[in-house]
Amino acid sequence: MMSSDTISKYSWSDGRKRVSIYVELLDADDLAEEAFTLSSSEKEVSLSVQGSPNSRRRNFALAGLYHTISSAKVVQKKGKGMISIQLQKKDELPWPQLLENKVAALPEDDD
Repeated sequence: MMSSDTISKYSWSDGRKRVSIYVELLDADDLAEEAFTLSSSEKEVSLSVQGSPNSRRRNFALAGLYHTISSAKVVQKKGKGMISIQLQKKDELPWPQLLENKVAALPEDDD
C-alpha cells in the first residue's frame, strides 16, 4: 500500500467569477495531466496528486467553502513549480475568506 502526504501549504485569491487556490509542487512541471485527480461538490474540493507509480501520493482537501461553487479544475503553472485549483463560483459574490469557519477539512495535530 502506498503512503500519502497531506498538502497543507497553499495560498488563494478571489476573482469576480472564480476563486484560485495555489499549491506549490516542486515537480509540478514534470507531472502529466493524468497525475491529478480532482473532485468537488458545492462546498468542498479535494485533489490527489500521484507522480510516478513509486512516489508518495499527495492529498489536498478543503470542506466548508465560504460560498458554493459550480465546478473546479486544475491548471498547471508551467515553469513556476505550482498548480492552481480554479473554483468556478456559483454566484458572483465576494469571498472575504476561503472557508466558512477558517478550518480545513483535514484536522491539524494539537500540540
